[in-house]
Amino acid sequence: MEQRVNKFCFKLGRTATETHEMLVKVDAVSIKCVFEWFKRFRDGKEDIKDEPRSGRPPTSTILDNIERVQRMLADDRRLSLGMIAEELKISLDSVSNIIHEHLQKRKKKVYAFPTLLRSSNV
Repeated sequence: MEQRVNKFCFKLGRTATETHEMLVKVDAVSIKCVFEWFKRFRDGKEDIKDEPRSGRPPTSTILDNIERVQRMLADDRRLSLGMIAEELKISLDSVSNIIHEHLQKRKKKVYAFPTLLRSSNV
């Protein structure tokens, strides 16, 4: 959101300082961030998305692991994250990411209602 505001103010001819003063009133963004966006716009970079970065490729959330988690859950829905992580030798966070982000699964709440005791049953 802040990037769009910065781009809007840049197109209107506002300075980075003026833009920052406006954003400070609503407690939106730091001055460093505003100046970085203005520099990008001045350099002709119109896209507000971050550029791709090199880095370590994902090793746990690969297609093979996603399929294995899906099969494991299809076989037994009661498996815990820890059990899956131990079986696949990946971290709990990776298992959680696969289940929630890639497989779009959410935990369902189950409510149990105790039976009422009657005086005749006691």
